[in-house]
Amino acid sequence: MSKHILEILFDSKTKLKILKFLFRNSASSFNIKELSTHIQEKPITVKKELDKLAEIGLIKIKKWVTLKEKK
Repeated sequence: MSKHILEILFDSKTKLKILKFLFRNSASSFNIKELSTHIQEKPITVKKELDKLAEIGLIKIKKWVTLKEKK
């Protein structure tokens, strides 16, 4: 069998990259842009895979808003 077992269990290489990265860095939080940079994937692809992982309860997604200061 030439495919890695985890690639068979999970339906996308992007999802596998995300899981590997998050398990190795579980003490930290990342936004989509940071995560996509680390795993070298497009942010929209990362967002879709994160949504799928959150839907099955494997991860939690936190949302926040950053306000700009008035000058």
